[in-house]
Amino acid sequence: MSLVGQLLRFGINISNEQMEVYPHLIANGGLSVAMGRGRVYYVDPANGSDSNDGKTPRRALATIEAGYAKLVTNRHDTLVYLAGATTATLTASITWSKNYTHFVGVCAPTNVSQRARIISSAAITPLITISGTGCIFKNLAFKQEYSHATAGCVLVSGGRNYFENVHFAGQLGALAKAGANAYSLKLDGAEENLFVGCTIGVDTVALTAGKPLWFDGAAVRNEFRDCNFTIASDTNTVEAVVVNDTTALDRSLIFKRCFFYNFSVNHATTLLQVFDIPTGMQTCDIILSDCYQHGFAEWATGDRGNIWVYGAVAVAGEAGVGSSGTMIEPS
Repeated sequence: MSLVGQLLRFGINISNEQMEVYPHLIANGGLSVAMGRGRVYYVDPANGSDSNDGKTPRRALATIEAGYAKLVTNRHDTLVYLAGATTATLTASITWSKNYTHFVGVCAPTNVSQRARIISSAAITPLITISGTGCIFKNLAFKQEYSHATAGCVLVSGGRNYFENVHFAGQLGALAKAGANAYSLKLDGAEENLFVGCTIGVDTVALTAGKPLWFDGAAVRNEFRDCNFTIASDTNTVEAVVVNDTTALDRSLIFKRCFFYNFSVNHATTLLQVFDIPTGMQTCDIILSDCYQHGFAEWATGDRGNIWVYGAVAVAGEAGVGSSGTMIEPS
């Protein structure tokens, strides 16, 4: 049997400079692509061209827009971003509405500002809307750098999507850091999404307003695991997580092993709370498992009966009122 025939026995087909793998493909370097029966397309902002077909790294496309246009819904097509010194720049907002399509960056799997970065070149908001279902996003950094007061980075309205090692970096522009409705990540009606090892927010600009993580539209059963929520502010009324109104959440919101951090110059200001929860909030349990915070006075200043803390905590206290999970300086 020829080598090609032997490879076919293992689900690998090589033809026309393209390798097709029929089962799932798992590779080192932080890349795991569940391709199924879908096709793979490549984007390389530094070396690609939108006149290419995108089917191999050598024939990579240049823009995210051209790559997304190639994907077919419900087929597990995957867009692979070959990271480098050149950043992918969007000139218009993208709506990722194709179910079961995936977006993966090939880069060192660091958790802040990966080189597989996507930024904007105009006053567009949000940078990307994810309304599709069952999609995977991995090893990416979405950065909303444009300066306008309502700048949004990523809006998720779809359900059952998976995000791993994604940095949602909003409010980097001069007007955005003071914009009351600017945000890094917003979940609006999104349900059953899972975020693993992600970073939400930035600590390189000093915020005076805004919503690093913003919930609205009855977001249901979303979960964050091993995520970092980072901001920098000396305005004590800024929060890391904002619940828009009394119906913004439903059922449960779970955080496991997450860290909420505010950087304040010379530790000058301790922010009042991590969560801004409105009065009269409908029944929703915000569950914090082995979570910690630093730079905040407490989880929530008003005890709305929504926050539940369990697992290891630095200081014993009453959820929503005391100091549960607040980091302490050892004597």
